[in-house]
Amino acid sequence: MDTQAIAELEKSYQRGEFGRVVYSCDELLRDPAYGPARAQILLWKGLAKQQAGHAWYGEAISCFREGISAAGRDRPLKARLIATLSAVYALTGDCVASQALMKDYERVSREANPGVSRWGAFLWYNYGCTLDNAFRYQEAAAAFARAAALAQSVPGLEHVRGWSLHNLGGVQLALNNLPAAADAMEQAESLLLPDPSFGPKRPSRRAEYQLAAGDMESALQHITAALALPQVDDMTRADVYYTWARVLQAVGRPTAEVREKALLALDCAVKAVHYPGIDKTNRLLQQLGPARKGD
Repeated sequence: MDTQAIAELEKSYQRGEFGRVVYSCDELLRDPAYGPARAQILLWKGLAKQQAGHAWYGEAISCFREGISAAGRDRPLKARLIATLSAVYALTGDCVASQALMKDYERVSREANPGVSRWGAFLWYNYGCTLDNAFRYQEAAAAFARAAALAQSVPGLEHVRGWSLHNLGGVQLALNNLPAAADAMEQAESLLLPDPSFGPKRPSRRAEYQLAAGDMESALQHITAALALPQVDDMTRADVYYTWARVLQAVGRPTAEVREKALLALDCAVKAVHYPGIDKTNRLLQQLGPARKGD
């Protein structure tokens, strides 16, 4: 077995050559000489399918499941596959499947193994996202807190701790626990500010906080700051426009203005396949009622 061929899969994946990765994986999986590396090959094939877009999530899930079975007694690789599969379930909001994975990881991690335990933070973070996306905020808060604690105990996982704390701040806001939300947000910012992808998330979350705190002027300032950043993505736009709609509603602006911002949020959420954004925006639009003359 040529180990260089396995190493090339990761290099191609890092370059974003997902079609090349899938094709190369299929070639290797057909070669009996690579039987011992089957689980590792399935990992890269699944990751490439996942990154290729939502249409491929079903095939990515199949790759990860088969990889978990093929990993045998390689506990670190099995733990990585479990954590990676949990990320897909987080995106699709499959709480039942996520709960089953937590039990699988518990069995794998019974023996102390650094190669296994480092994936616990990822798994609890993904589980928290799944619960958050299902609006199970109390359980999500506990999961994100667990992920942050585990990440703190493993060198090199500061980003996992930061994103866990960022999401913890969001669910604490949803639970109306403003002091706890502020504390989590502050800790997250100290860890994530160097991360370019965090740029729009910071003012977006701050806008949500100011809305909850009743400071609508500050909320609007953060909304403007978030939308002005060039790296803002559709998922963040959806959240920001949704917050904007709620701010306008809170200050008593005409229903037509609120509805317009909510519809912008819905457009962005649909583009991003942002299920929680779609759900909460639809509920806001239903609350506003149908458009009428004079709104």
